[in-house]
Amino acid sequence: MEMKKVLTVILIVALVLTGLRIYLPYWVTGYVNRVLDDVPGYHGSIEDVDLHLFRGAYQIEGLNMVKTGEDIPVPFLDIPLIDLSVQWSALFRGKIVGEIKLFEPELNFAAGSTGSQTGSEADWTTPIKELMPLQINRFLIEDGVITYKDFGSNPEVDLRLDSLQMEATNLRNVEGRKGTLPSSITLTAKSIGRGFLDISCDANIVKDVPDFDLSAKFEGVQMTALNDFTEAYAKLDFEGGTFNLYTEMAASDGILEGYVKPVMTDLKVFDLKEDSKEPLRALWEGIAGFITTIFKNQRRDQFATQVPFEGDLNNPDTKIWPTIGGILRNAFIKGFSKDVENSVSFDEIVNSSE
Repeated sequence: MEMKKVLTVILIVALVLTGLRIYLPYWVTGYVNRVLDDVPGYHGSIEDVDLHLFRGAYQIEGLNMVKTGEDIPVPFLDIPLIDLSVQWSALFRGKIVGEIKLFEPELNFAAGSTGSQTGSEADWTTPIKELMPLQINRFLIEDGVITYKDFGSNPEVDLRLDSLQMEATNLRNVEGRKGTLPSSITLTAKSIGRGFLDISCDANIVKDVPDFDLSAKFEGVQMTALNDFTEAYAKLDFEGGTFNLYTEMAASDGILEGYVKPVMTDLKVFDLKEDSKEPLRALWEGIAGFITTIFKNQRRDQFATQVPFEGDLNNPDTKIWPTIGGILRNAFIKGFSKDVENSVSFDEIVNSSE
């Protein structure tokens, strides 16, 4: 008789657990949809949730965020799969933290004839915290896409980064790494015009105002691939050339220092045969071509400058005279190298602020 009672209890518990396992994904799906739909200015939804209880994880499938009240034909955010889990390696260090992986996410910044879609209208930390109650120590993106589209311009603008890979580790300083910048962030991506972006950054995001030391290269963009952009906003197109961009920046206790260095090589702005039927456009492109010819480094056939900036993170000061001086230096004294300068030092900023 006792054995029968034990078996009955086991059966009831098993049925309850089975019922919870069946019902729980529906409850979580409803909860996630409510969280996303509460984001101001956006309507959000997901298709499904898959639980992995033994792994301490759950997966969100088909997340979609759409800007409300605007005639924008693309979603702000479209992510086929998100994996949120406990970072088990951190448990061995006595820390309970999480990691998030985004698979093939697409982020669309856009403008239209009646409005724009930038994401700046909402505080995105709120839904992230509600969907991932653990502090995030590791963040990964696989095969992401970032676009900028202007549906109201003529011609329409469509710029994109794809094949984006990102990894951010030790964000909560779980490893207890010595030094002031314990977190590591790397990002690579391809762009239109066969360009390649490579960013590396060491950071301390635990601080209220994060410290960081960043270096980035954006190289090999064929200028003709940017013609829709330059035609729409500057009434200017390119017949040839390659665009490269190099930057370094570092910040300590809110004090920022850095530079941006654009370098354009083999630049060709004006083609008389193609533009002879549009005299005003031909005049404008002729002036632009004349200026770039005068101020380019003839030996290297490049037009370049270096734009320094410094100051408070909320209001960095861009220096106009060094920018102009950089153009003159590149043209008449010494051409800029196609690489980062290694001239921005996080340690020097720290020392100067002490």
